[in-house]
Amino acid sequence: MKTYDEILTAMTEKYRNEAGFEPSAISDTGIKLRVLSGEIYGALMNCEWLKKQMFPDTASGEYLEKHARMRGITRRGAGFASGEVTFSLYEPQLNDIEIPAGTVVATAGEASVRFCTDETVCIKATTISVKAKVTAVSGGRAYNAQKNTVTVMVTPPPSVYSVTNEQAFSGGEDAESDEKLRQRVVESFLTPSNGTNCAYYKNLAMEIGGVSGAGVVPRKRGAGTVDVYIAAGSTAATDEQLASVQELLSKSREVNVDVLVHKATPVKVNFYFYLKVKDGYEFEDVKALCEDKLHDYVSGVGVGGTVLLTEAGERLYHTDGVAEYLFSATLGGDYVCSPEEYPVVGTIRITEGIER
Repeated sequence: MKTYDEILTAMTEKYRNEAGFEPSAISDTGIKLRVLSGEIYGALMNCEWLKKQMFPDTASGEYLEKHARMRGITRRGAGFASGEVTFSLYEPQLNDIEIPAGTVVATAGEASVRFCTDETVCIKATTISVKAKVTAVSGGRAYNAQKNTVTVMVTPPPSVYSVTNEQAFSGGEDAESDEKLRQRVVESFLTPSNGTNCAYYKNLAMEIGGVSGAGVVPRKRGAGTVDVYIAAGSTAATDEQLASVQELLSKSREVNVDVLVHKATPVKVNFYFYLKVKDGYEFEDVKALCEDKLHDYVSGVGVGGTVLLTEAGERLYHTDGVAEYLFSATLGGDYVCSPEEYPVVGTIRITEGIER
């Protein structure tokens, strides 16, 4: 596409050839040429943007969603993390202490995230604690709190001394990115759903909120059977998701086909490598960034996917502060999951310096 300067130069030359002289930059004609060149350049920019939105492999945002809807696909929203917290008293009370639904708790620190209790619970007289289920106030992976990190009572109930989560929270997932949605749209062209094939059952399963991956195994239990394995990002699917997918597939299955939905099995994938950081960077800081990149990559592979060392290495290489990396010879190669499995990060061992 022509730049603004190229358009202005071409228009100025054309005017000079036709009029016999070049207009002054401060003349009325010169000003008009610059204004018109800017408008033409803006129109060309809009045309270039529009051409990108015409095709699913370059479209973005709402226009990519329009391409997806034409294939019967919708963007998956963010998943809400949930878990259980324990409210405690300093000492037993004579009366029951009620903790109402909607009580807000949070993690400590600058990047604090909040959760609300799903139910009203009571700390009975003569006892000092009670457990309550909580759900994140917003969706996203940032709400997958680690154990013993939810320690702040934003709306503290009377007499309650402390709160904590004895187990890590799970279920929080970011809304589907353009890149992941685009991948699903492109796959729908490569393996079109026809109402009977594996793609049909996989696409249906992934329409349920929170289900990010599905594997399909036909005839595992004999002719006329289909087994579907689901996962929710980098965590196991919940019982509610399992029931929802089972209900949907049971209604949408082929005649005389027995469909059974299972939770996919997590398989740990380990990473061992040496790392050299750039000058001016702290090893521990870059190490943490590398771990985050590996977690992001593996969590996006999904059920039945393949963890590629070359792709993992590409993520590491473009991590801020990484000068060089080298996978350990003991690591092995790529890991290919079966349709019944999904990968999760196991052990990440990063050694400072490069050993060859």
